[in-house]
Parts: sequence; C-alpha cells; structure tokens
Amino acid sequence: SRGNLFTPAAGKGAPKQATGGASRGNLFTPATDKGTPQQATGGASRVGTYYLNPSIVSATQPAALIALLPQNFYGTTVSERPTILVYLPASNAQEAVFSLKDEVGNMQHQMTIPVAGKTGVIAIKLPANAPALAIGKNYQWFLAVKVDGQLSPSTPYVDGWVQRIQPSAELATAMQQQDALKRATALGKYGVWYDCVATLAATYTAQPNNATLRQQWEELLSSVSLKEIITASIN
Repeated sequence: SRGNLFTPAAGKGAPKQATGGASRGNLFTPATDKGTPQQATGGASRVGTYYLNPSIVSATQPAALIALLPQNFYGTTVSERPTILVYLPASNAQEAVFSLKDEVGNMQHQMTIPVAGKTGVIAIKLPANAPALAIGKNYQWFLAVKVDGQLSPSTPYVDGWVQRIQPSAELATAMQQQDALKRATALGKYGVWYDCVATLAATYTAQPNNATLRQQWEELLSSVSLKEIITASIN
C-alpha cells in the first residue's frame, strides 16, 4: 500500500553495496545515491536473526529483530543525536548493546540498553554524552541483543546507516510548526527518514486512539515494506 508521509531526499544516498528496491510511497521520498559509504557490507540487512525461547514466540508478531529503515538500510537525520527505532521480538534477554561507528569503522559511542520484558518497537535515543554527528558524514549503527547473556559471534543484531544533513531553509521553517504530524510530514517530504519516523512514532504513542495517526503510521511502514510490524506496540 502507498503512504504519503515520507518522500526521500534528493542528493543523498545509501551505502554503495546496499540492497535497493524499497517501495515508494508519498509519505517518504528516498534519496538519490550520492556520497555513499565505501565500507558498507553487501550482507547488511534490516532484519536480523533471533534465537528465541520457543515458549515465548508470538504467533502474531515477527520473531526477528527488525530495523525501522527503508530497504536500503540507510536514512538521513537533521539531529546531532538522532533517535533510532528497532522492532524487538519477545525474548529472555536482559540487555542489548548499541554501537555507533564512523564510516571507516572507528567506534564513536557504545551503550548498554535494558530490554528485559520489552517487546515491540523501541526508541534508542543517542544520549548527550555521545559525540554529535558531523554533517555530511556517514555512520553505521548496530543493536545486538544478548539473548545468551553475552556477546558472541552468534549474537543476533541489526544494523543501519545514518547521515546527518543540513536542513534547507524551507525544511527548517517547516520543522518549527507546533503540529507534530505536520512536522513529520515535512521531514518525510524532504526525505529525512530517522526524524520523520521517530516524530510520528512519538506522536502516535501519545495519541494511540487517533485514527489519522494510526493510518499515517501504517502507511509509512507499508511504504518501506514493513507491514509485518504495523500493529506492534511502540515503547
């Protein structure tokens, strides 16, 4: 189904070896390839493996980690420290580890996130002690879930790429609107994925019975082929 909130921004792009083919909706307009990371791995994916206790696997929700990203696992932000959304399936894990690296693999920030009892879409906000993202630079983030209590080669994880951009004068003006849905729509129009989806998620969470917000949320996720998690809770 086609959404109308997100329009990918022109002049920006996904990592060189990213897989393309994301469906195009009107909510989000993806960016044209440009200035892409050279070190992107061809095997990167929005969907990670997950080793679960069979007794707690939900029959109605996916059993894998899923990054809320377009299918090229890349998006832009206008934030120094953006919020990243990931779908977390039910598990016995107590902790997850979030890491952020620059384009050549240097660690920029790492933190532990408590996930005991959590399932659904979680919001990972880069904290004030994390370095601000530099404008025009690509960064790769990882979320690994310690389902066995520690990190190992078999630890399930998802990853994605983010680039901070300088907002145009028009976008900067639109972002000052009081109405959060209008801000999300403006961010989507200019292709700013991370801030678009985070703004809409926060707004929908605050007004879970708002039919317009529910429809926009469903359309946004459907437009990037994430229909399987449109009914998941948002934490």
